[in-house]
Amino acid sequence: MKMFKLLLVALACLSRLSAGDIYEGVVVDTLNGGGYTYLYIEDAKKKYWVAVEGVQIDKGMEVRFTEEMRVKNFESKSLNRTFDEIVFASNLQYRTKTPQTAHLALITEMVKVSPYKQKDTLSVAEAYNDRVKLNGTTIKIRGKVVKFSENIIGRNWIHIQDGTGIDNEVGRIVFTSTESHVKVGDIVTATGVVSVDKNFGSGYVYKIIAENASFQK
Repeated sequence: MKMFKLLLVALACLSRLSAGDIYEGVVVDTLNGGGYTYLYIEDAKKKYWVAVEGVQIDKGMEVRFTEEMRVKNFESKSLNRTFDEIVFASNLQYRTKTPQTAHLALITEMVKVSPYKQKDTLSVAEAYNDRVKLNGTTIKIRGKVVKFSENIIGRNWIHIQDGTGIDNEVGRIVFTSTESHVKVGDIVTATGVVSVDKNFGSGYVYKIIAENASFQK
């Protein structure tokens, strides 16, 4: 991280700083060299190169990032290549390009009492309604994994439903975890630490979320 920051400082005199602008696109090519990963991004308007600290990114992944600066005629000695223009970026977020229908198994029929609830677990509705009181505590919810979003902001996002309602529709609680052994359709007991009104930036805001989660089938 220090190397990346030093490079940005050194380049500041060469390019207009435009920190804070957020962009999205699909990775169509990658290069690695000198501790950096170069991503060839395609969005709705054009294709362009982005440089981030070294990370494993596959072609076809959808990415979102914050532009730190844009440099003309940037020479990468490690690649023996000069880029006409390159964007140096931070806050990289990415996910596999999986159709939404391939990782959804939503419960659509609302019930008053969860059929999965056990003695030491809460329902989705109970956790949501008592979220302020539960903030900072560890909760358990037993329910169905209805969505699994992999490796976004360095973690997996597992959506749990049990049929109970939030605001007159079937609700869900999101658990974030580094675990990946669960899959859509599994019935699990999810354990995590509650945070309320959590803002991850870039549109990721949750009234309740359970972090550092683990799962038991």
